[in-house]
Amino acid sequence: MDDAAYFQALPKAELHLHLDGSVRPRTVLELARQGGVPLPTQDLERLSDFLEATDSTASLIEYIAYFELPIAVLQSVPALERATYELCEDLKNDNVRYAEIRYGPWLHVQQGLSLTDVIRAVLSGWNAGRKAFGIEGGVIVTALRDMPPAQNVSLAQVAGRYVSEGVVGFDLAGDEAGHPPILHEDAFRVARSLGLNITIHAGEAAGPESVRQAISMGAMRLGHGVRAQEDAEVVAMIKENGVQLDMAPTSNAQTKAVRRIQEHPLKRFYEQGIKVTISTDSRTVSDVTLTQEYQTVSRVLGCSPEDIAAMNLQALDGGFSDDVTRARLRHEFVDAIAKLRPAAPTSG
Repeated sequence: MDDAAYFQALPKAELHLHLDGSVRPRTVLELARQGGVPLPTQDLERLSDFLEATDSTASLIEYIAYFELPIAVLQSVPALERATYELCEDLKNDNVRYAEIRYGPWLHVQQGLSLTDVIRAVLSGWNAGRKAFGIEGGVIVTALRDMPPAQNVSLAQVAGRYVSEGVVGFDLAGDEAGHPPILHEDAFRVARSLGLNITIHAGEAAGPESVRQAISMGAMRLGHGVRAQEDAEVVAMIKENGVQLDMAPTSNAQTKAVRRIQEHPLKRFYEQGIKVTISTDSRTVSDVTLTQEYQTVSRVLGCSPEDIAAMNLQALDGGFSDDVTRARLRHEFVDAIAKLRPAAPTSG
């Protein structure tokens, strides 16, 4: 079995996955027509130019711009349910068995939905998709960096009501430069008090200080964490605190967290004993599956299939869903790894 077939067959866990960055282009087109949302083109192939980043994308700000059309069409309960359900199907086709889907509810209230409406809609789509496609995991509610802190406190309070219904974590995302995590410390204090696990985007468009602040706010997982490599003390802090970095090399190159993918620190961090995982970030915006991301990590960064399988298990170990479910899946994953790549016979 070659590496491409192995990575496809491998049961996978994906932790860093944005709903609004993973809407199928055809779905964007159909929802826009249904909702009267103007599009720059009605041609599906040309529409992809407005939904997918490229290697020439210059910054996180430019990358985020590709989310605008999907967000514009995800302003109703049926649209949110459909996009979440379809993402579950796409995960199934990529042989992802455990996934955490994140999204920012404040982005979906432009046409009258409440935060509660939005959260319930995504949970409805998630629960239907989970059952239909055999996926475990949960939903992460994401606060926005450029929102007034009080609004993110309100979001944490609402999200906390759904801890027992599939909301497993609380996140902070958006334009990192100029919006340090510490501004939203109160929201994360509330989230923790309500039983939400904490992950924060940090070290993507801002430097090591953003990572330091995120850890101080209780984040045991960081979205990306790439630019921690600029400060040896922060790297040591990550390792000493057992903080996990949920990285997405293709996206990180597109947002210019690294100048080019060959410079990505994933392998180096892994070899230093830091907990690292691999995700797509945004399947449509980065035009990538997790299988393809594994292939890139192998081919470009030089990680072995064994290294990647270990990172995949780390993603499962670091997941926010319940321990029993993840332990059951871990047995499945380990058995599959053994069957897909039998250990070489020992001599003597």
